[in-house]
Amino acid sequence: MNGILLALLGTLFTFAVTTLGASGIFFVRNEISSRTQCGFLGFAAGVMVAASIWSLLIPGIEYAEENGQIGWLVMTLGFTAGVITLLVTDSFIRKWYTKKRERKIPLGKASVMLTAAITMHNIPEGMSVGLAFALAAQNPAEPALLMGAVALAVGIAIQNFPEGTAVALPLVKDGMNKRTAFFIASMTAFVEPVFGVVSALFAEFASSSISLLLAFAAGTMIYVVVEELIPEAHAYQNLQNQQPSENQPPETDNKSGTLGFVVGFLIMMILDVTLG
Repeated sequence: MNGILLALLGTLFTFAVTTLGASGIFFVRNEISSRTQCGFLGFAAGVMVAASIWSLLIPGIEYAEENGQIGWLVMTLGFTAGVITLLVTDSFIRKWYTKKRERKIPLGKASVMLTAAITMHNIPEGMSVGLAFALAAQNPAEPALLMGAVALAVGIAIQNFPEGTAVALPLVKDGMNKRTAFFIASMTAFVEPVFGVVSALFAEFASSSISLLLAFAAGTMIYVVVEELIPEAHAYQNLQNQQPSENQPPETDNKSGTLGFVVGFLIMMILDVTLG
């Protein structure tokens, strides 16, 4: 099996699903309810946490130990490196936006930050899919690894679908036409095949480092969940509870984000365990 080809096919699949989701901008209303937004964000967070555990950390530990490495040490180093990398990247993105605002360039803050955040968290998703297929290709005698990589790609594709529409909608609300918003929303996932192939290519020449790379991808995914997805879900939830519309009473017990997380986590866990 060619790990690079598998990584390309897997990440092109997740990219295509994002594009399909972005096409929803031509069919949906110009606004999605806060409850729905909470559910989407929670679902994405649940998928990413489960994928980090079953598709990245556990296989990474097992692979490291099989190669005579100290599993917990390798994974800790890789995980920490992933978190630090996104921490620095996040800081640069926020500084960039601040400069744009100071120059009075007309950019909608919510749409810019959301687009940047989705693009940023698509990078570790692409890396994780690419590395999972690279690991499977290097161990053809273990079909469970290939099925686990397929499960990871399917799980990420599931949560990519609503992301496409979620990115396009704020852009349209800021005055952008739907075709341009569709294109930008689609391109937020183009980083997935790019980084997926790069990660798989690197793994081909540095197989001893694949556990470190898996841990790195897990660290970046968990960072995105904690820093972006969960706080954003809570923000939408609080917005709905504090500023209800005239025709809609306050929903003081809105748990759609939490329930979305549970559903996403369980679906990804089931996919990974049953297929892997």
